[in-house]
Parts: sequence; C-alpha cells; structure tokens
Amino acid sequence: MSDSFGIGVVSCGFITREMHLPSVDYLPDVHVAGIQNRTRSNAEAVAETCREEGRGDPSVYGENEVAALVEDPDVDGLWVTSPNFTRVDVIDAAVDAVEDAGGDGALIDGIAMEKPIARNMQEATHVADRIESAGIPNAYLENWPFEPDIAKLRDLLWQRGEEAGRPYIARSQAEHGGPHSAWFWDGELQGGGALTDMLCHALAGNHVLLSKPGSEDGGLEPVSVSADTETLKWGREEYAEELQEAHDVDWGESPSDDYARATVRYESDAGDPLISEATGSWCYVGSGVRRSIELLGPEYSGQVMTDDESSSVFFSDDLGDGEGWAEKQAATSGRMPIGAGAVVDGGYVAENRDAVEAFRAGENGTLDVEDGLRVLRICMAAYKAAEEGEEVDLREADLSTYVPPPAR
Repeated sequence: MSDSFGIGVVSCGFITREMHLPSVDYLPDVHVAGIQNRTRSNAEAVAETCREEGRGDPSVYGENEVAALVEDPDVDGLWVTSPNFTRVDVIDAAVDAVEDAGGDGALIDGIAMEKPIARNMQEATHVADRIESAGIPNAYLENWPFEPDIAKLRDLLWQRGEEAGRPYIARSQAEHGGPHSAWFWDGELQGGGALTDMLCHALAGNHVLLSKPGSEDGGLEPVSVSADTETLKWGREEYAEELQEAHDVDWGESPSDDYARATVRYESDAGDPLISEATGSWCYVGSGVRRSIELLGPEYSGQVMTDDESSSVFFSDDLGDGEGWAEKQAATSGRMPIGAGAVVDGGYVAENRDAVEAFRAGENGTLDVEDGLRVLRICMAAYKAAEEGEEVDLREADLSTYVPPPAR
C-alpha cells in the first residue's frame, strides 16, 4: 500500500459521482483507486472523469467483481454506496475476500457504508455481524452530522448552553421532489419509501444533536416512537403514470409513502424527557432540497436553514433545457441554486476525512455500523408505529424480522 490512501468504490450512482468522489479533491494523500459497478461502462466513464480531475487512475471492475476490487493492492478502504438491495451481497463478497486472505488487515483497512446500511434489521444485523466478526474497522456515512453548519450549531449550543440544561428538542425537516433512480421508487428494492430515504438523515442528525458530547452513548436512551406515513402526490393517477413511464414502477397498484413524520421520545441519563421530531417528503416542488434543522434548550435555540441558497443563477424558459446540476433539481429554468460547495457544505468532505483518518489509525469512524443499526431500528419502529396506529416501545419491540409495508 502507498502513502496515499486508495479508496475503492462500489457503485457509481449520483451520490458517488457528485459527492463522494469530488470530496477526494479536498483530502490530502487520498486518491480513487478502484471503481466497481454492475454496468461496467458506467464505471469506465466515472473512472475517466477521475483521471481528468486528477483524483487518481482507478482500476475498473464490473458485475460480480467486488472481491476483485477488495483484492486490488492499491485499494486501502472500501466505500459501499450501492443500492440498498445489494448491500448484503456486497458485504458478503468483500468480507469473504478479506477472510480468504487471512482476515483483519490482510486486504483493506476499513469499510465505509453509505446510509442506510441495509433495507431492514435482518439484513442490517447480518451486514454488521459480518464486518465486525472479521475485525474490519468501519464507518457509517451519514453526512448531516458532519455538515459544518450543523456541527458548529451543536458545538456552540452545548458549549455555551449546557449550564442552563441540556437541549431537549431536536427538530428536522427534509423534502424534495423525489429520487433520481428507479430503484428508489420500488418499495421492495429500496426497503421502504420517503421514511427510509429522508427520515434516516433527520433521525440520525437529531440523535447526534441531542447527544452529550464526549459521552459514550450520548447520555440518552431512545424510549418510544410514534409516526405517520402517507402517499400524497405520487399515487395520484397522473403522477403514477409519470412514474410508470419514467421508471417502470406501478405506484397506482403498489405505492410507497412519499410523506413521513416520526417523533422519538428519549430519556436522558438524568431521567429527563427529550424529543426528536423528523419530517420528510418527496412532495416538494422547488429548486432542490429544502431542509430545516433546529435544536432547542432551556435558554437557547439554534437553526440551520437550507431552503434558499445564497448563490443562484436564473434562466428563462427559452434556455431551460438539458440536465440539472444541483441535487434533486426539479427544473432548469427560473432561479436555481449554484450548489458549487455542496460537497463541503453537505458534510461529505468531513465524513470521508473522518473515515480515512480512522481507518489509517485502525479504528472505527466517529459514526460506525452500530450507529447505522440504531438509526435503521428507529426507522423500522416508525414504520411499525404508522402501520399499527400506535406508539412503539423501543425498549421492548422485536423488530428483528419486521419489514415495512412498501417492501412486502
């Protein structure tokens, strides 16, 4: 292995092409060493972009070649960003290759997994068990807590406000006009709908905001979840037909949720109640992603708003053709966010730096697969609460085999 840390990426979808790989530009002594994708031609195209942008000279691997990627001597860490329904197969192939080579540290220094780690608790537990039993350092790639504004918000309010009492409400909202890939719209392939896609961000971010810095478990325990889900827009006939034509999915007969809300009740280590409120949807029509994040305490509050970019461009309808450039952009005419700093502002540079530094030290990232398990368990509890119309007790609920309605 060279002094420069080589990242091997599984899959080259939007989040990989537009966020993870560009983040390498900001990471010293890090390069893209390999790219594996089920469609090899897509991997070839992304690899060529990496070469043009000076991110490395990655080797290319096609379908069923995850093991070959792991065995590549230039690959030091595996970044798993593939679709949710592939996660078990990808991890099995990667861990099998590591174990065949002699186990911990024989081939790679770590595995980083994009959110969510799997579609349900049965799959997620399998993924976590395989990685941990092989002794492979790991990281959970959830970008929200690494966003500079959110991280600074947390630091300021805890440092200056804790004397008055710890924060007691974290509230997050995130919505856009819908996913960019067909498999996201398929409840079985994705594992759910807007709840697992959007609320896994918000619930993870809220948990970190409410967690006491420096405390191993954050000084809080999740107690219960109440939730609602609904199909508001994309089940309507005209929009269901649009999805059928664009992505070959039938939301007229088998809809997922395009709106979700969850409230998680926590208990602090002092026995005080704490609340996490999360809302997400695929129903927003605008120039990109709209979000709001808030943290409230006894004598303080803070918020991060990303519904109106400070930098923008405007195009008339006469020029509004072609592809967009910002995440979840719903139009190409009118006023649009430039989004040039999304890879930094969105926390991708910080989360990937954290993973690389941890793997170089032989440690897990700040967030690891156990955090991914915890977040997914709350998502499953939220689906169960919405389905049954009653609060789910997180201290007693058996969610080990639960599958959300859209995924059945």
